[in-house]
Amino acid sequence: MRKFTVSLILVMSAFSSNANADALGLYVGGGVWDHDPVGDFGTTGVADDVINMESDLNYKEDTDSYFYIAIEHPVPILPNVRFEKTEMGHTGVATGSFVFDGQDIFVSDPSAVNLDTTDAIFYWRLLDNWVNFDLGLTARKLDAAFIVGDEIVSVSETIPMLYVAAQFDLPLTGLSIGADINAISYDDNTYQDIRLRALYEMGVVGFEIGLKTTTIELKDVDNINADLEFKGMMVGAFLHF
Repeated sequence: MRKFTVSLILVMSAFSSNANADALGLYVGGGVWDHDPVGDFGTTGVADDVINMESDLNYKEDTDSYFYIAIEHPVPILPNVRFEKTEMGHTGVATGSFVFDGQDIFVSDPSAVNLDTTDAIFYWRLLDNWVNFDLGLTARKLDAAFIVGDEIVSVSETIPMLYVAAQFDLPLTGLSIGADINAISYDDNTYQDIRLRALYEMGVVGFEIGLKTTTIELKDVDNINADLEFKGMMVGAFLHF
């Protein structure tokens, strides 16, 4: 991982000497994400069951918020930076009887899954014209809680991720389309965010609408096994100075 990180930074620094933001820019924005849950989780005990979020816990579509601030600058070797906070959670009740973290769970016991993240994204703009292309690294702080009945299993991890983003501006319209990915895979664990977005800017005000998919596969991380996907529409607004 260390060799990969150093090599990536050297490559991005070489490219960024000729491609970076033309001037200092500040973005402040936020919005909502409407997501459907798919998948299952469980604890690692021998007698513990694999619990499906839809059929066993009756989780349904829910809406949460995200906020971000990004600073871009013309200094070639230094990365641009974006800080983003995303909240995500689902609640439901048990529809059957099973075992979670060694404890018996019964019909109508309450349940919740919370997966809140705080990202620090450091990226270089390798192309900066009507096509923008960014490459960088994300340090993600994951604060998660899996709650079934009276049992709570928490996961708190700081995860390095590869960050890739592209945006295509449609000349003379204020419209653009883009995508960004945060992803990592190691030791049977996978964490991936993919966002596809359309954006419209008018002066300092902008709007975005798109589709976001989050995939999480955990293998014995803080006593949790999980194979989860959350997918849905996102809508937001931002200021660009």
